[in-house]
Amino acid sequence: MTYAGKKRAPAGDIHPAFHPAGFTLVEILIVVVILGILAAIAVPKLSTASQSARENTLRDDVRFLRTQIQVYHSQHNDIFPGFPGGDTAQPPTEAAFVTQMTQYSSSLGATSASASAFYQYGPYLSKMPDNPVSSYTTIKILAAGDPFVADGTTGWLYQPATGLLTPNLTGSDSGGTAFVNY
Repeated sequence: MTYAGKKRAPAGDIHPAFHPAGFTLVEILIVVVILGILAAIAVPKLSTASQSARENTLRDDVRFLRTQIQVYHSQHNDIFPGFPGGDTAQPPTEAAFVTQMTQYSSSLGATSASASAFYQYGPYLSKMPDNPVSSYTTIKILAAGDPFVADGTTGWLYQPATGLLTPNLTGSDSGGTAFVNY
């Protein structure tokens, strides 16, 4: 039905000329602001969680490395890894430590890539793990009596005379414990 040349709205249709097809700019801005607030709350928590995960992985790696060093020590006549050929008269090296921990070894500390009746021990590690906080795999060898002072230049500090290994990280973890005291 028409009224003065215009179409009449069907009964029940209150606003016949206004049918919104989408969202208004104000509605979209409100949603964007709310999402921004939620992101501002969530992102720092996720960042802290990933740092905590790296610190926990570091603690686990230190514990595992120390355990494997002790196992090597008990199977090699009370000599810690790092001394070339197990000879404590020679200066310890990073290369000797890594080789002794990742290959088969004799009771004297000689190493081989394959197991045999002579090379019956190990390997203790599949590879030297990265320090999960610094991503370094290298080891700084300390002489007997040297203090454990972290400088962050390598992944690990290791003293073959005592078998002690610590992360070579300056500063403290999120709980306030110095990394070098792990």
